[in-house]
Amino acid sequence: MRIEFRVCVSISRVTERRHDKIEVSSQQHSPASNSSSTKSEDSGLDDGPKKSVTSTVSAKPISRKSSRMSQSSGVSLPPVLEQLEHMIISDDWLGNETTTPVGLKQHVQVAKTRSREGQKLSELGRTLVTSASLKSYIDLLSSHHRQSIASWLYGSVNHVFSNLFRFSDSQVYCSDPEATISLSIRNGIGHAVKLALKSSYGTDYATKGWKAFVEQGAPVVYVSPALHMDVSSYLASEFGIADVTILPKLESDLSEIEGRIDHQQFEKILDEDLAAGKKPLILIGVVGTTILGQNDMISKILEIREKKAHFWLHITGQAIAALTFREPNNVLVHVLSQVDSMTFPIALWLGIPSAPVVTLHKSVEGYKASYREKLDSLPWWVASSYLSGKKIVDMIENAFLLSKVMLKGLSAIPEVEIVGVENPVDFANRVYKSKYTAPTVLIFKYNYVSIKNAIQHHKDLIQKNEDHDAISIAEKTLQDELEYGDYLNAWLRDGLLPESQALGIDTIELGGNYGIAFRFCPLEHAATFSSHIDHVQRFVRKLTDIMRIVESTVAAKLKFSELKDDFPSLVLLPIRNWAGIGAVCYIPSIVKETNPEDWNAIQKQQISHLNLELVHQLKSVDAAFSSGDCTRYGVSCVKFGMLSDVKDLHNLVLMVSDKGKEIENSQQYLDSLADLIRQGIEAANEALRKENDQRLQNEGMMRQLPIMGSLVNWWSPLTPESQNIRGRAFNLKTGE
Repeated sequence: MRIEFRVCVSISRVTERRHDKIEVSSQQHSPASNSSSTKSEDSGLDDGPKKSVTSTVSAKPISRKSSRMSQSSGVSLPPVLEQLEHMIISDDWLGNETTTPVGLKQHVQVAKTRSREGQKLSELGRTLVTSASLKSYIDLLSSHHRQSIASWLYGSVNHVFSNLFRFSDSQVYCSDPEATISLSIRNGIGHAVKLALKSSYGTDYATKGWKAFVEQGAPVVYVSPALHMDVSSYLASEFGIADVTILPKLESDLSEIEGRIDHQQFEKILDEDLAAGKKPLILIGVVGTTILGQNDMISKILEIREKKAHFWLHITGQAIAALTFREPNNVLVHVLSQVDSMTFPIALWLGIPSAPVVTLHKSVEGYKASYREKLDSLPWWVASSYLSGKKIVDMIENAFLLSKVMLKGLSAIPEVEIVGVENPVDFANRVYKSKYTAPTVLIFKYNYVSIKNAIQHHKDLIQKNEDHDAISIAEKTLQDELEYGDYLNAWLRDGLLPESQALGIDTIELGGNYGIAFRFCPLEHAATFSSHIDHVQRFVRKLTDIMRIVESTVAAKLKFSELKDDFPSLVLLPIRNWAGIGAVCYIPSIVKETNPEDWNAIQKQQISHLNLELVHQLKSVDAAFSSGDCTRYGVSCVKFGMLSDVKDLHNLVLMVSDKGKEIENSQQYLDSLADLIRQGIEAANEALRKENDQRLQNEGMMRQLPIMGSLVNWWSPLTPESQNIRGRAFNLKTGE
């Protein structure tokens, strides 16, 4: 990525000539505009009357040409900027011995690779990055001048987002950019808490601090279990709020993955807090969770608030994007328009880097946005002017369209399980008839029926109070099936990688009995990767084809163990991290009578040598075979890969058996066996020699002389144990 420094140089020139005009882009009112209202040609939204502000800034249409640095530009940079430019556009300096700390040298190559693979900025992205320089320049203006510019930018952005999300009489807040989107969203939540404190405690909180909590009641923050971030420590350090309650989950089959607020339990907790003299401050709900796309029942929470006690209601989540539709769901608009504030990562939805997370909130008496908060809206003024309201809506609706098409395609594949959707075909039909909004996220995986059967069997044993051994066996079987299901989905991930990249599909660990699954969230990736319907259709076609292979492999795996009686020379071996049919080990006749648990090191070496040679010859015939290691017995084995047709299984096993016999009867194997026997005999002879040497050393040289030996033996006879010399036996089967 190459960052342009022309803006920096231009700004330095502007500071020298204050009367020059800053060329910025806009399709809305500029402070210098004399007209009272205008209508955006792209968005069709009436901007409303704007106050005319006297300034030297004039708005001109955005230049769509990229201002890239080049030799021909004629702009000479100071040495400091040249050095900084080199550090940004090149990572060669990371390997410099004098600048790289010793502890980081091993990470240099990784850092370089990641740097080169980084996302390239679009024209809008580059404009937003350089807008930070404009913010710094505006700070140099006179107080009235910069306040006027910030107020105008803030009002313009506020107007755009209020209309876009149908959240009337609202104000916008742009979170400070953080390392992750979650932290930026947390800042938006913090702003909502700040407003809730001002709304509930008035000026007492600003003047008395924690004493206001003592006088009016300690504040309580209620958090949805679907909010995947820790806000307790943040709220305690920022606002001194110690009472943060994670609300109970609504019990369901999916609650172990991701829960929703149990509104009945929330009502009980609310009654207890009110009885204890506490003050309900804010509830943070989620609409459109990140994993399952579920919604907290905001309508029920609004009813509880109306009936019990007033508190600030803040929401976040992906489903907020549905408010921007040209024809949004009326119920959704009616319910969400009653909340007090909402935080959403619209920059992520539009594929825009360096733009802050947005929070919209109702007006609070006594609150007025600061100059800095107003100026922070500059990136969104640039982005909304560049894209226009129409383009923003198009991009968000395209993401939901991709979700709809993907849902339809997945529902047509019976081998695919869409997590959280009981009847995918019926649900997809209702979505296409606009009875339901398309889901913001789809979690799907291979529908491995054996897992469900194992889960049900385990539950039945527990309910029947069966003995501990039976339950332990059922648990072991369940874990094996869950493990194999993860291997299958991991293999699918690798096979679908080219088609997945254009859609931003990745895998996620759901936990519990759900394991690994695919996650498709077009709102997060469609704009960045320019995803369209053709990408989804190609993915579905590829998934359909590859599912046939998975189904054949699973069916063959069930029959695999049944074939062992037909091939006594093959032993089925357990193997981990393998999605294929399984693994076998060819056992030569010389070792066949020995139990695998009793194999010694020489036998393991002999078996591994034969099976490695077997794999080598099989791979030249069929690529379905590969070598593997059975950690349980410590031998090499023959792994069967994925199978496109279950009918081929018997022939493949027969091929392994015949090829193994061929190798066992080959001259090469006999020579290796003879060499093994020779090595065993030599080892036995060496042991006898060492024992004889040890005997001579113990008896002494005097006993070896013909006459003197007899005298010594008469004078000091040897014990019977020392006179016995043990022989040596060599077992051809064990090599010992």
